[in-house]
Amino acid sequence: MKAESQGKIYILANSGARTLDFKGLESSCERLARHTAIEIVKTTSQEHASSETARLSAIPGTIVAAAGGDGTINNLLNSLAPGGILGIIPAGTANVIGRELGIPLKVSDAVKVLVTGAVQKVDTAVCNSRKYLFVAGFGFDAEVAGAVGGWRKKLLGRAAYVVAGLQKFMTYRPPKLKVTCDGIVHHGYYAIIANMRRYGGELFFAPQARFDDGILDLVLLKRFSVGSLLRLLNFARGNGRFPEDVAESLQGRHFVVEADRPTPYQLDGEVFAAAERFEISLAPQPTNLITP
Repeated sequence: MKAESQGKIYILANSGARTLDFKGLESSCERLARHTAIEIVKTTSQEHASSETARLSAIPGTIVAAAGGDGTINNLLNSLAPGGILGIIPAGTANVIGRELGIPLKVSDAVKVLVTGAVQKVDTAVCNSRKYLFVAGFGFDAEVAGAVGGWRKKLLGRAAYVVAGLQKFMTYRPPKLKVTCDGIVHHGYYAIIANMRRYGGELFFAPQARFDDGILDLVLLKRFSVGSLLRLLNFARGNGRFPEDVAESLQGRHFVVEADRPTPYQLDGEVFAAAERFEISLAPQPTNLITP
């Protein structure tokens, strides 16, 4: 279904976002306004963005677009009305979702995709009732993401995660994880369950993952040490084979992750309160996303 056959396009943009080119966004919308009804809605908080998404996406034929990073997209995803259509204007640090879907990182080109692109049905995962598009992480990466403050991310970009990771590792004690995948039990100390190939930037922990194959990909670290982490990271960078002696990689449709103590988790880079049990599967219905 072509996006141009749809109704009005509403672009939800965080009014306080420093990474978003508002002038470029506004000028791009002005140029396309002659062909398509398009409006920028400046939001003041996540709650405001959520309520506007729920309201606007319930209007038949409307496209609601997230102008921001992966966390912003995840917020709108979880507020989208059933059958609603979601667009993306990548304006974050890593822009994993946009990159995976082939959406241009240049604002003017991304806005054009909203008008000329097509509606694609994208597999959507659910963890403890919350949806995500590219990855769920349990343990170490959630701790690291939670330690990356706003100023660090703005000042250092992706490097902020490297710095936080090194600092966190010095005192980190990993939880023991019991992961049940389609009825089969596995044990480890750190797990990610991916729906897309990219993890962040140019890291590919699950390079075989696809967002349209009706299946999820688990990567489980069986041994937590500097060496095992570096070997897994080396693989994710495309250098070397998957370290099968310290990690597992498998596919499934339903997962239960149980930790021996409350453990934080992240979905699409957004960190959530610690829990001891997580249930992950694909949503019954995929998400309607505008892609090139």
